[in-house]
Amino acid sequence: MTAPGDGIFAGVKILELGAGAAGPVATRYFADQGATVIRVESSKRPDFLRMYHLTKDGPHDLDAAPMFVLMNPNKQSIAINMSLPEGVALAKRLVGWADVVSENFSPKAMAKWGLDYESLRADHDGLIMVSSCLFGQTGPQRMYPGFGGQGSALAGFNHLTGWEDRDAVGPFGTITDSLSPRYVALLITAALLRRDRTGEGQYLDVSQIETAVYSLSEMIVRCSANGEVVGRRGNSSDDAAPHGIYPCRGDDRWIAIAVMSDAEWRLLATEIGDPELADASRFGGLAQRLAQRDEIDRRLAAWTQAFDAHELMARLQAVGIEAGAVLTLDDLLADPQLAARGHFEVLRHDRLGELQFEHCGIRTAAAPAAQLLTPGPNLGEHTNAILRDQLGMDDDEIASLAERGVLV
Repeated sequence: MTAPGDGIFAGVKILELGAGAAGPVATRYFADQGATVIRVESSKRPDFLRMYHLTKDGPHDLDAAPMFVLMNPNKQSIAINMSLPEGVALAKRLVGWADVVSENFSPKAMAKWGLDYESLRADHDGLIMVSSCLFGQTGPQRMYPGFGGQGSALAGFNHLTGWEDRDAVGPFGTITDSLSPRYVALLITAALLRRDRTGEGQYLDVSQIETAVYSLSEMIVRCSANGEVVGRRGNSSDDAAPHGIYPCRGDDRWIAIAVMSDAEWRLLATEIGDPELADASRFGGLAQRLAQRDEIDRRLAAWTQAFDAHELMARLQAVGIEAGAVLTLDDLLADPQLAARGHFEVLRHDRLGELQFEHCGIRTAAAPAAQLLTPGPNLGEHTNAILRDQLGMDDDEIASLAERGVLV
């Protein structure tokens, strides 16, 4: 957002409870586009992202957590001890302030506090609430408080990832934590639009597992239609050959190449300059190339390893062949395309110094020069301001709550 209050979600108020990545990624779309997003936290039960950096003998600084800071820019934090009735009462008052309540606890947590949707809707008719735990709010496994590492296995990704002759491996990162927030953000947006039209609130129950399974719909359809159980295939494809990652000059440098048509194969054979590969009777059709993909991969790898990955990418793209250098994280930070769109932006954090923050990849006419204003908040950084500005408390009331251990 270009300034406070700018952006397509300016004026929207979101109260966020939960931990990890799935919740914060979803609400960040709104924070970056002008919404006020307040995170309810507590040092008694801190978000585990605040503890990733901690070591057994190191300083326990919950504010010096890079993962948390990078995932929660443009948000505010209030510290409330939810184990005390007064803390729960404060959270309920903030629900009255909010347009949207977003949470990703297991189902029992919100019900225990009386913050489930059925309990809240009586006093907040237009409330929009979204719950996005691993299995959703119903079903025999709904209470299992799992995370993305289990989610990728339970959703079927691990079965598909890896090489045919090797053990299954999980995809990098926590795939369900990355997929489900996109659905959550879309649903919140739709619910806000519906409320503008009807005045009615909405409860949204999102299962992280189901959003991940839905993302594998091609494989599910193939199994449902003809009983085919797609398994690990490495980099191979039924629709392209060659289709893989090939070595380039330098240490651990690679290029991805995909040939999707016979015409593209002829172009690649010309670039390689190998008359045998140009033999249409052996390699001219997809079926022939699929049958000889191992030989093609060996010959192609022997050719690519003489080239710089970026130079070869440019050369192949120029003649109409799909190719992309395999970028390292260092490459991404220096990538000219990302730089041209301002994908990375440096913010200074009071504990961690300067950090490279990412934009979410979306540009709008309302905020064409999107700007990240603040890094992820320190725990409870905005407690006093929120209590004063949103709940109308005076300094004496706030001090009394702090003395009784409610604000911690």
